[in-house]
Amino acid sequence: MSHVTASNACSTMTVPSFPAKSSSMLLLLLLINTHPITSFQQQPSSSLFKSHHTKSWSNTIQLHAKQTYLYDGGELQSFFINNQPNNNNNNVISLPRGGVDTVGYVTFVTSPTSIGIRAIDQDNISDTVKTTTIDNEVVYTDTVATIPRGISEYDAISTAAASLVGIHCAGPKVTGVGGSTGDVGFYSGRAVVVGGNEYACFLAEGLAALGIDASIVSTGSVKLKHGQGVKVMGPAVTLGTEDDEIGFTTAIGQFDSLIDTIANERKQRTADDDTAGSSVIQLLQARHECNTYTSTLSTSQQIVKKDGVIFGPGKANAHVKSLEAMNVQRCTPLLPSPGFGTFTLQVLLDKKIIYPSKSSKAIVTRGWSMKDFWEETSWPRDSNGSGIRYGMPVVEEEDLDAVFRQERLSLQRRGRVNDDDEDDYGGQVAVKVEVEEQNPYVTQIRGTEGLFETVINQRKNSVVFVSMRSCRTCKSISPIFTKIAREYDGDIMFGKADATGKAGRALGKSLGLVSVPSFVLFKNGVRYGAVKASKLPSDRLEKAISDLESGRDFDPACEEEDDDSTAYKDRERLEF
Repeated sequence: MSHVTASNACSTMTVPSFPAKSSSMLLLLLLINTHPITSFQQQPSSSLFKSHHTKSWSNTIQLHAKQTYLYDGGELQSFFINNQPNNNNNNVISLPRGGVDTVGYVTFVTSPTSIGIRAIDQDNISDTVKTTTIDNEVVYTDTVATIPRGISEYDAISTAAASLVGIHCAGPKVTGVGGSTGDVGFYSGRAVVVGGNEYACFLAEGLAALGIDASIVSTGSVKLKHGQGVKVMGPAVTLGTEDDEIGFTTAIGQFDSLIDTIANERKQRTADDDTAGSSVIQLLQARHECNTYTSTLSTSQQIVKKDGVIFGPGKANAHVKSLEAMNVQRCTPLLPSPGFGTFTLQVLLDKKIIYPSKSSKAIVTRGWSMKDFWEETSWPRDSNGSGIRYGMPVVEEEDLDAVFRQERLSLQRRGRVNDDDEDDYGGQVAVKVEVEEQNPYVTQIRGTEGLFETVINQRKNSVVFVSMRSCRTCKSISPIFTKIAREYDGDIMFGKADATGKAGRALGKSLGLVSVPSFVLFKNGVRYGAVKASKLPSDRLEKAISDLESGRDFDPACEEEDDDSTAYKDRERLEF
């Protein structure tokens, strides 16, 4: 038996030569030996292809994956707003600050050991942006990370794409330590993720892995893969042994960032005003010092939310297909702020915080899920009628005028100057203006001591609205009570007292109350009578106020409950 030589572009191999009658065996043998080489060259990722030929050809064949991710809707909006660079804005591409109709893109490239973001045309890059190469692809140096053993290239790309906005742009950072303006800084602070989907769980665990105090809030079950370092809670939180529920933002207190995976409180606003949107964003800043609101809501999610489960899914799927068929040259290239590769992505990969790849297509965008739709739709709403999800801050009596509060925030931001600043604006120097936050129409009364100081000791004619934080009926009628107080033209003082907690229960007991909402009237500082009303306006409350003004005695009929007993199903009983 002689030998023949078979060659291809990659190597030369020797196979035995058989007699002519065995030519079919020779052909079969050649096919068996050459087929794996062809498949190996076409396979985009070595980690997804397992073969005994891998080692033999690793020194002659370079493998890499390339995938473009598209960002739109609230997610892209949040990138434009929260992707804050250091070094005086010289470290990023000059990007348009568009609205929700804009589409942005990032192209990730990998080698078997590295991942980075492909650089766009050098003419459009700032001179301070450094580049390097991965498998002959030019990438931004600051976006490069090493892919640890056991993680596929496509999983690394998916993790990078998922962490760009929801973690890197949203995570609280400390920068400028020691007066430096060019440092990347480090992650530190407290963040809240809203939603219980797989993506939300990835964000919460990723933030925790970076050293951030992370909480996740959901109406359903939350399935964390690692289960460490993340606090899980629902929209309402029960305080200790007291039968008292409060919203999750109130329970957490102060936090730096909120990442919303199921809604977008900025609505159709652009990045020109980072406080634009619903009152929730202003209240997050004012009450909780949360200066970073990030929505990851994609346009396809918004379509399903708007058009519902009958017509929405078809439109959303069509939108996703149109994006994946789009020419990326029509989209806006995105470049993360410094530290994405080293301080964000590398940490996630090293700690195995992975967002698994869902597709190996060349162009990918995040779609929608029915779970997200149902969670946002079924999320309990605050009872004040505003439609705001329960647990989010809502406008109450101390926030009567939303414009008033927004102007306060705007004035403070524009007026952060020292008294000795030079006059650089034609004689007009910005001055920090402090605006009183208290409701000018309703006096806040705190405990029995506050009641004595503001009502009894002052011998005032007063109407005091007694409520509890857990009473949704109280919240629903509170803005109406404020409106009544604002429109009232007389000598009666309108006040509000909270019967929550030890001090509140003592106040309720001293006033002889058994449930809230209740309205206690005082004549010259002495208890005049009490009215139970679950709806405003109330004829009985109006009569009691009229009797008080005219000097008539209190009518005991005003203390009787409404004829509609269903109005009292939502009343809260006071426990002493």
